[in-house]
Amino acid sequence: MNKLSPANIVILAGGTVTLVGSFLNFYTYPGFNASANAWSGGSGFGVFGIATVVVLCGIVMGAQVAVAAFATGVRVPEKLLGLTWDQVHLALGFQAALMMLAFLVRSKSPLDFGIGFWLMLLAGIALLVGAIMRFVGAGGRAA
Repeated sequence: MNKLSPANIVILAGGTVTLVGSFLNFYTYPGFNASANAWSGGSGFGVFGIATVVVLCGIVMGAQVAVAAFATGVRVPEKLLGLTWDQVHLALGFQAALMMLAFLVRSKSPLDFGIGFWLMLLAGIALLVGAIMRFVGAGGRAA
């Protein structure tokens, strides 16, 4: 763990929790004894196309941190499409947090949030916090 800065630990944890939360109940449907996770699609209640963007943001962020820290013999480029990794993390973390907050504030009248939603919301916020820590240098420069 000494290869990871505090910012990268937050990002790695956030990415992992996002992935795990995506398989748990995102929505529950009161009265129907049914639920949907982030990978559910169809019937108008699935959130596959939208919620999975948050999961993909977390996977990309966590994977980059893990490869940079733990993969021996692998050289991660310093920039991706002209952006530094700190900038990429900031953009993806902002996207993840914003999308989860949008789910929280939008009208969801017949639906209740499940544990998967709450884990993904917290993880999205953690991804943004970790990215900000990296960007401003508060999280150290390891890996």
